[in-house]
Amino acid sequence: MSTTQAINNVQWLPGLSAGTGNRDQQLVSPVLRQLGANARISLSMNGAMLEVWRAAWDAPSTVIFNPVVVPAVRVGGIWLFQETVNALDRPPWSQSPLDIARAAVSHRLSRMAELPQGVYTQHALMVPWGDFAHEIGLIQKLSQVPIPQKGVVHAPQAKVLTFLMGILTGITHLKDLNEGPHPLAHDWAAIRAWGLVSLAHYTGVSRTLASCDQETVEAIVQVLDEVSQPFVDQEVCLLRQRNSPSIIDLDLAPRRVSDTSTTFPDAEFGWQSDEVGLGYDAALATLASPTYGRLFLVGFHHPRNTVSLPRLQKMVLAAEDRLGVRPRRRTELVEQRLQELEKTLSQRQGWLAAQLDKQKALTAQLDTVPEDIARLEAEVAALEAICRAQDRKAKPHSQLAKARRRLGAAQKKLEKALQYLQQAQRAAVTHRKRLEHFQAEHAKLTEHLARLQADNESNPDPVIIILRIDAGFGTGPNITWLAEMGYIIYTKARNAQVAARLKAMVQPHTRWTRVGKNAEMTAWGEQRISNCPYPLTVALERFHTPDGLKHSALIAYRDDGQTLTLPAWFDFYNGRQTIEAGIKETNVVFKMHPLKMRSRGGILLREQFSLFAANFVRWAAVWLDERVSRSNRRFDDALTRVKAMVRVGANTSAWVVSETEDLLVRFDETGAYPGVELRLAGTWRVRPPILPRKKVHDFDFGDESAPGCT
Repeated sequence: MSTTQAINNVQWLPGLSAGTGNRDQQLVSPVLRQLGANARISLSMNGAMLEVWRAAWDAPSTVIFNPVVVPAVRVGGIWLFQETVNALDRPPWSQSPLDIARAAVSHRLSRMAELPQGVYTQHALMVPWGDFAHEIGLIQKLSQVPIPQKGVVHAPQAKVLTFLMGILTGITHLKDLNEGPHPLAHDWAAIRAWGLVSLAHYTGVSRTLASCDQETVEAIVQVLDEVSQPFVDQEVCLLRQRNSPSIIDLDLAPRRVSDTSTTFPDAEFGWQSDEVGLGYDAALATLASPTYGRLFLVGFHHPRNTVSLPRLQKMVLAAEDRLGVRPRRRTELVEQRLQELEKTLSQRQGWLAAQLDKQKALTAQLDTVPEDIARLEAEVAALEAICRAQDRKAKPHSQLAKARRRLGAAQKKLEKALQYLQQAQRAAVTHRKRLEHFQAEHAKLTEHLARLQADNESNPDPVIIILRIDAGFGTGPNITWLAEMGYIIYTKARNAQVAARLKAMVQPHTRWTRVGKNAEMTAWGEQRISNCPYPLTVALERFHTPDGLKHSALIAYRDDGQTLTLPAWFDFYNGRQTIEAGIKETNVVFKMHPLKMRSRGGILLREQFSLFAANFVRWAAVWLDERVSRSNRRFDDALTRVKAMVRVGANTSAWVVSETEDLLVRFDETGAYPGVELRLAGTWRVRPPILPRKKVHDFDFGDESAPGCT
């Protein structure tokens, strides 16, 4: 409360002289200037009784004195006890943080009585969103998550909920909860609508997030998934009723931090925004929703490595788990691969056997050749001795010359046999290694086939799911695995050599189809790329730019007998910009970029809460549309845009008024949506707030809290 507000609470003091002889003069004490923004003093006199209500520090709440009997001090025309003056002179920060927090809770517990007259809020949409959060069970379930931290005035679960509330209002820094332009910590109506009494200081929220270990984070994520699942199931059911395929987009969102920072846990260098940077990769999957436009299904941090298949597999399986449905696995493709692999195995086994037989023959040869060489060496030595004795030279066709030639041939034969044996041994080792590799691949593929067959047996009602993935996942092994898992695939080739090969296939008579303002496409069927055994439909797209033509290769796999025209293919694949818009939304609206949390628990929860908030605002918009009793075109438009709801609707002013059974949220005439009214049940008015489960004294909190709770 400002000094001006404090002055308005000073009452007339009949019977006490102010030093001027005018007993009707309003008395203002200079002490009021020392009370700060939270001071409130009310003075009244009945005879010789003076009551002083003071701010939440150490001055006694009621002072009774007779100036004739009890010594008093006149301060600026007001008679006060000396100890009262001393207490009022004490600065408010002399109070401990615990006492300040308790005083804030006690004060706000009593504010429910103000609702019939109306309570002002600067975070209008946070009030109905609190109602919605209660209705879907979010607040109740989060309040039951075990968190390894002690709660005295604010429960650790309340601090985690505070973090989510801050994200929903689009705070840039955690300290904006208390020190922002319109601090959420000072907005009683918004706070109470979310089941809290007051907000902990942002430093306490930060400590709670840092105390959240992996087990706690997983428990909180499980709550978010449980709350989200009915909405996902509703959209899947709606798609099935319409006989429409489910469209899932997959992408990686870079969460970059300063390249020189050493305080972000587990941060790694990787490719981000066309350059190498330090940070994290968030693996995301979204569903194209007929009701909400886009729903995040999966979001988790994954180690930044170059092997994309394990990451893709984890994303797809997690998305299937959230959807609760999956396509029919194409076991016939795996059986086809097994047949081809068995042929390769048979061929390799034959090659290995041939090399082993060759080794055996050469080994046997090496057992006899040395004996022949020894015999021939003795024969040559004897013939040489005869020639020396007869003192004659060996002629070219003499017995000695022939024996020498036979000896040389035997020696060469021995040398060649050793070389051939070494070659056969090396070839056998190579064939054996490759054979072991193919045998391991065969075993792995056999296990994969058994798993897919089991999936089909337990999936009597499969669905059609289309995956749109970017070029980072457009590799041969990824496409192979997705095809066998039963997905229809649209992607871009990761390897630039694919586009180069397609460019080489273009002939002067090749027909190009215009698909965009500066884009053209041409396509071929039954094409193959490296490391993918299945025929694919490929297309080459070219863009006319000021720098010349730019090319890229599109890839599609589907076996349902349907094909898209080239313009439809171009538009459909570019429709995956919906997930890119979702990534931008988390960065711009919910402030995921640049990343500011520096604790492992805080980083993980910020990721999960930002994705959940993007879904929550969309669900709440549909729910809220039925509760608008008075609207205007601007507000109707805001209910279709997440950015407008968060940046404007959740940060604009309104009056919250409790009526007989309902709660009315009336947007202020000076706010963004003047005259708009929302009629709510406001069931949070009768719910007990979230307070620590700890025994405290009765005087710590007001009547609104349950006995034994803080």
